[in-house]
Amino acid sequence: MSVALGKKIKAVRRLKRLTQQDLADRIGISVSQLSCIERGSKYPRQEVIVEIADVLGMSPYEFFIMPEHFKKHALCQ
Repeated sequence: MSVALGKKIKAVRRLKRLTQQDLADRIGISVSQLSCIERGSKYPRQEVIVEIADVLGMSPYEFFIMPEHFKKHALCQ
């Protein structure tokens, strides 16, 4: 779960054209912490997920939604 969460955070951050430094500064964590979150080696506290989502202009819930094509594949197995 933490790897998938990290990948989504990184993808949205890049779409918003933010560097790790930009995002880390806005939510008050270190770049190394954010890097660990994006790699999936650390799972962020709920408050951090909420802050990241706020800066990225999305709902925290969106980090945990499975895209439709994955849902269909999972149901077929």
